[in-house]
Order: sequence, then C-alpha cells, then structure tokens
Amino acid sequence: MEKVPEKKSNGDHFRSFLRNFFKKPVYASDFIAVIPAIKITFIYFLISVTWIVLSDTIVKALFPSHYNLYIVSIIKGILFVSVTSGFIFYMISRELKRAANLKSDIVEADYALDQKSVLFSAVLESSPDIMVFSLDRDYRYSAFNKRHKYSMLRSWGQEIDIGISAIDIMKDKEKAEVLRKEFDRVLAGEYFSSVDEFSESVDSRSYWQKYFSPVMNEKREVIGLTCFVLNITPLKRAQEQNLFMSYHDVLTGLYNRRYCEDAIRKIDKKENLPISVVIGDVNGLKLVNDAFGHHIGDQLLKKGADAITEACEGKGIACRWGSDEYMLLLPGVTENAAEELVSKIKLFCAQSQVNSIPVDISFGLATKTILEESILYIIKSAEDRMNRNKIVESKSMRNNIIKTIMHTLHEKNPREESHSKRVGELCKKIGLALRLPEIEVNLLNLAGFLHDIGKIAIDDRLLSKSDDLSADDIAVLRTHPEIGCRIIRSSYDVGEIAEAILYHHERWDGTGYPKGLMGTAIPKYARVIAIADSFDAMTSKRSYRELFTPERAAEEIRKGSGTLYDPEIVDAFLQAVLTFEWDLADWEV
Repeated sequence: MEKVPEKKSNGDHFRSFLRNFFKKPVYASDFIAVIPAIKITFIYFLISVTWIVLSDTIVKALFPSHYNLYIVSIIKGILFVSVTSGFIFYMISRELKRAANLKSDIVEADYALDQKSVLFSAVLESSPDIMVFSLDRDYRYSAFNKRHKYSMLRSWGQEIDIGISAIDIMKDKEKAEVLRKEFDRVLAGEYFSSVDEFSESVDSRSYWQKYFSPVMNEKREVIGLTCFVLNITPLKRAQEQNLFMSYHDVLTGLYNRRYCEDAIRKIDKKENLPISVVIGDVNGLKLVNDAFGHHIGDQLLKKGADAITEACEGKGIACRWGSDEYMLLLPGVTENAAEELVSKIKLFCAQSQVNSIPVDISFGLATKTILEESILYIIKSAEDRMNRNKIVESKSMRNNIIKTIMHTLHEKNPREESHSKRVGELCKKIGLALRLPEIEVNLLNLAGFLHDIGKIAIDDRLLSKSDDLSADDIAVLRTHPEIGCRIIRSSYDVGEIAEAILYHHERWDGTGYPKGLMGTAIPKYARVIAIADSFDAMTSKRSYRELFTPERAAEEIRKGSGTLYDPEIVDAFLQAVLTFEWDLADWEV
C-alpha cells in the first residue's frame, strides 16, 4: 500500500523556513542591498516620533475644547499621512532610480565583458602562435584551443578531446615523463615557465614558451592547471642574431675584435702553451677600393676570410682584427705548426681571385712558450713581422694590381689601350728631346702610359659616349685625374707619377682642371703629358671631328705654345715629331 505523505502544519512550514534561512550563506552584498531600506525606515521612524510628540503637545495646548481637539487631530492625521507619503514616495523613487542606473551600468559592463571575452576567445582560437589548454588533477583535458588540438594531432597522430589524458596520448615516454613532472609542479601550486625547442633542421627550428598556472577553487585548493603556450621563435632568432652580431664581423663572418680581445684573456693560461698568434694584412686593398670600388674590396676581404676559415678547420680562433687585418689565435700550436698553417692559407688565397685580382695577404707570426711572456708582446711581435713581410710582398702585389686595372680598362674600352701606349711612347721621346736623365725618361714613359688609369672608375657609357655630353657627364669625366692619382699614390713610391696624372689636364694659362694651376706651378711631367695627350687625341679617329695629320696636329700644338702648353716643352715636342717618321696607320684607331 502506497504511503500517503504527511501533511505539514503552518508551524512546520515556519520552522523549515527558519532552518533554510539560517543555513543560507550570508554575503556582504546582501547587507549592502538592504542599506537603502534601513535608511528610509530609520528616517521615517524619526520623523513620525517627532511629529507625534510635538503635534499632540501643541494641539492640546492650543485647543482645550474636546470637539476642537477632535477636528484638529483628524486634520493633523491627514496632514501627517500626506507629508509622510510624499516623503516615502520621494525616497523610494530616488532609490529605485539609482538602482535602475546601477543595473544599467551592470548591463553595460556585462556587455563589455562579453565582447572582450568573445574577442579574447577569437584571438586564442585564430592565432597560429598561441596554444592554450587546461587539465584536471588526473592530467585529463578540460579545455583547449584549436591550435593545440592541431599540434597534438601533428605530433602524436591522435585527436584530443575533453576527458582524454594528455600524458597517455604521447608516444615518446621520455617526453611524457618530462611533461608529467612539469604538470606535477603546477598541481603542487607552483607558477613557472619553460621553453621547448623543436627542430627538424637548423633552418626549421622553432621555440615555444610555456606558462603554467594552477587552477584553484574557492577554498584555494588546486583542482587543475592551465598552460598558455606562445611561439617565441622570432624573438629567439632576433636574440641569436644580436648575439652573433655582437661577437662577429658582419662582412666576413669571422669573430670581431671585441670577441678576440676577450678570447686572448681566456686563452692566456699555462695549460694552453704554446700559444701562436698570426696577424695577416690584405695587400693592395686601398688600391682595389680606389680603382674598382669598395664593393670589390669587400669581396677581397671576404675571400681572404674564407681562405683562413677553410685552412684553419677549427684549429683556433680567427677574427677580423682591423679594417684589412686578420688575427689567428692558436692555443696549443707550435711555431712550426703555425707556419704550416700560414702556408696552407696562402695556397688557398692563391686559388682565389676577385675581378682577376688574386687574394694576397702578408702574414707575421709569433709564439708564446713561457707563461711569463706577455701575450701583448707576442701580438706586437707578430705585427712587426707582418709589416716587414708586407714591405717585400706588397710592391709586387701592387704592380700586379696596376696591370690588372690597366687590363680591365683596356678591355672596357680597346681605344684606351692604344691611346695609353702612344702617349707613353711620345712622352718618352719628348723626355729624350729635353735631354732628361734616363730614369726620368722611363718615369715619363710610365706616367704617360698610366695617365688615364682613373677612368677605370668611370661608367663605360660615358667613356664610349662621343658627343651630347651633359654638364653632369663632363663633371664625372673630369674626376678621372684625381681617381688615378689616388690609385697611383697607393702603388708607387715615386710621387712625380701621381702628380703627373693628377695635373695632366692643367693648362699653361690656368684654364685647365682640376686645380686651375698656371705656368711652372704645373709639375713638369704633367706638362709633358698634356702635349702628348692632346697630340694623340687630334691624330686619332673621333666621330665628332675630323682626323688631323701629325703635321697639322703638331701645328696646333705650336699655336697653343705659351697659352695652353709650356713653350719649352712645345719646342722639345716639335723637335721630336719633326725628326720622327710617322706611320699614320699606327696612330689611327
């Protein structure tokens, strides 16, 4: 038989209400909510008590008649009810309005929070560089974003879902154990971060930083964990690049001087003896920069660095010690072994060229065998030996570079080769007519041959352009004497040749360039080249003017005596050309 529920009395209902009421948790917000009601009630109580006490006393005093007192009491009651009703209406409406405004603010705040939550969720779901997941105390997933889900599928070949263990899906047990230890640290209440590196190759390396945080309940008990994973690969690569640049030379890839100075202090110890130091200096670098531009000089430096790196094979520390200097620090390497290494580097250099210019480096070495010796003294000794070797080796190198420059210039413009040879030969004949010493005649011949070497740095378009030259084109062409002077000054110890090249376009009356010198202020060799250069220009084929015969050209030179050319040298020139049997074919190009 079904049992009928016992009907509860009103007393039972009240006792149940009290039990539920006192079991209900009480919050500070509950008190805050009733404060306006308490305030209104208290004010109403004060006004009512005050009105009753004062009004009754005053009315009894003013109206002793019972009938009058009755009428006034009724009026007083109506007045009291009206005033207090108005007052209560005013207070309640004010509180209701404030509550409505508060609710509106809460609604707006909730809406803003919802919008931020949606935006934050969208960022977490759409960003390829952010992974987020949460686990319970048994390492089971309670939440994750799509990027983490894809990463786990790619890494372990299994899709994850809520409730699946993050440890069990990992096929690599060692990695699973490492991850378990990290999870246990968080579940013990620890906040920390770690970085994982993933790489299939050096170029495909990626770095991810994990930020672990425990999840706690109201009692501050850890009930799970959250992991926020951020892709920091760009940051790590930037840090690696900054570290590399702080200790490496950007051009050559070798260590820079800063790193080398630190390495010197660390290597200078007894256990590293003997310590050999090799200093190398690139020959002809300034000459190459002046002739072909700094980009070619940079290539020369890089080729030299490549040769050193290839020859050393990790035997020591190679660095760029100066603008055109290298240093090798060789701990535990004897002097004989260091010499063999230098020979190997020279062999590699001999097999390298830049613009037909061989890579040539002068080396000096010194070896520290006793701890008491100063490493700085050893470096100075290596530099001194390098400088002595450079004096012997660089002259031959400079000559080779000059030949390369002239060969390159003549390849760019074949007409320049014939012109250079003829001007050099004519300068030699004028020197003989002036009865100059043989050494000066030979220098004149060389200066005449090299007088246009600065054109190596001029654009081919301008060199082959015969007419319609703009003012800017002319200005560029007129720089070739100064460029040639710089090239020759870094190659020859004889200053007369550099001066002859610099001033060979000056004129006797001061109308020439680059300085506008007059008369004997123009170096003699330059005055000789000016005549030889003009004569050859007039007797060579040009598309923009007629070809002069040697006789007519000689007459033009004679007319310029005392204005364009040195009269004394003009006389020697005329003597030379009048006694020379001209073969016109030799002079036409």
